[in-house]
Amino acid sequence: MKVLDVVTKLRESPKFKAWQSKNKQAKLVHIFLMLEPNQPVMYDIGFYDAKKELMTSFVLDEEAKSIETSESKDVFKQEDDIIKPLEEAKIKVCFTEACKTCRELQQSKYKQHTPMKEIVILQNLPIGQVWNITYITSTMQTLNMKVDAETGKILEEKLHQIFGFDK
Repeated sequence: MKVLDVVTKLRESPKFKAWQSKNKQAKLVHIFLMLEPNQPVMYDIGFYDAKKELMTSFVLDEEAKSIETSESKDVFKQEDDIIKPLEEAKIKVCFTEACKTCRELQQSKYKQHTPMKEIVILQNLPIGQVWNITYITSTMQTLNMKVDAETGKILEEKLHQIFGFDK
């Protein structure tokens, strides 16, 4: 299922409509997925209200059978950062396509770094609106790739030590 279809199902739910009626300024800012073998895909869909400085996340499955809500004023950002809303019209590449592109890169360039978990976030960063995909690998490293959500091109890739120390 396409990620925007899941967002549509969320928006059609009575729980979301009741929340939105009280939070009209909140904008869609992220879609988060943790992909693990033999585990169902759960979507964490985040809305941010810049005036209230409040992030609200809705966690649901593809069918939106169960929707859990959490609010937080502790937003993960630098003080000067602006959390930009997602431009839904520019989401042309679904997460399955972005993940496929990243797996192909991993297999060709980082073959020895086998992914154990995949963390996938659709967000609007200074680099652009991207699928920000991170593999936690069997070599205790992270491989981070940013895939343009409109074109499907990899804009950035970095391999990091999990337990690395900066000098």
